[in-house]
Amino acid sequence: MKNLLLYLLLMMAGISSCHDKVTPQGEYTTNVSEAKKWINGTWKLTAAMYQVPNKTIPNVQMVISGNQITLLQDGKQIDNVDFEIVKTDNTLQLKTNAQPGPDNWYLRNLDLQISTSSMFLYIYNLADGPGYTFKKIK
Repeated sequence: MKNLLLYLLLMMAGISSCHDKVTPQGEYTTNVSEAKKWINGTWKLTAAMYQVPNKTIPNVQMVISGNQITLLQDGKQIDNVDFEIVKTDNTLQLKTNAQPGPDNWYLRNLDLQISTSSMFLYIYNLADGPGYTFKKIK
């Protein structure tokens, strides 16, 4: 009986240790209505992950209001697009009508993780694809 109890305790401890206590995206929402509420404002690009190391992070801001994103680089408007947030099986996605261009790659239908103060845009199915971190400034 003692062995059975000990076995069950060890098995439960082993199972519970397999799961992360806090997930890296724990502060991010998977709720579309929360994301729509939180996304409005001015966001500044603070980090970018590329395959090429030491690439300079450009001075980029996104001003988001309603269903429109205005993209600013060095204080000048370089794009203005419509968007919607949609939920997939794995994540939220920022779907836009952005046309391919050299300076609007932050807006091209990327997956979205968002909290009240930070936003991460990335390509979900490409492990080596770019990822962009924005912080809310207004």
